Amino acid sequence: MRANPRAPIFFLSYARSRIVRTADPGPDPNQDVVRLFDDLTNNVNELVGAVTAQGPGYIDRGLEAGDEWSPRLIEAVGSCGVFVCLLSRPYLFQSTWGPREWDLFSRRRVVRRSDGLTSHETAIVPVLWTPIREDLPPPVAAVNVFAPTGMPREHYVEQYRDNGLLGLMRTGEEQVYRAIVWKLSMHIQRLYSEYWVEPGAEVDADDLMTSFAEAD
Repeated sequence: MRANPRAPIFFLSYARSRIVRTADPGPDPNQDVVRLFDDLTNNVNELVGAVTAQGPGYIDRGLEAGDEWSPRLIEAVGSCGVFVCLLSRPYLFQSTWGPREWDLFSRRRVVRRSDGLTSHETAIVPVLWTPIREDLPPPVAAVNVFAPTGMPREHYVEQYRDNGLLGLMRTGEEQVYRAIVWKLSMHIQRLYSEYWVEPGAEVDADDLMTSFAEAD
């Protein structure tokens, strides 16, 4: 099991909010995602350590509709140990990059580090970013959505399910948000320590699904 020295521990997949090009663009529309990424990075760094000079996580900041995949993005999805995706309506039903990233990662074989045998574990961690009212598309529904356990208060999990992590940020539930992000970081640590996701073969981006509906 030879690791790519540039492989991140986790990759954060999300629906990029489109940036309106104006003279005064205002705040970064993805600033809340970036905050979560920074929090996960700090936590995972404490739990596992930085396995690359760039840190334990990877997030892409540049892709919008019409952009092309960069070699570094393809390398990150094809080599990371854990794939964390932020579920929202835009991610599930509008994004074209999220399905591509999911498709590329899901083609990689997951094996147990203890014996090298194939595992039923996916190493994909869907996280509620916003509440989801619709049925999940089949590829996503087949994977367990992250639900924290062992929380200091029983209602924390209910608040997470009702609001998602973004909702917890927006409603000022800082204590709940931080507790759940810590549990998510521990889940990433567990998956990374117990499973090895074999590097993906080179895949043409045009061969990857651009909508979760394509998997129906």
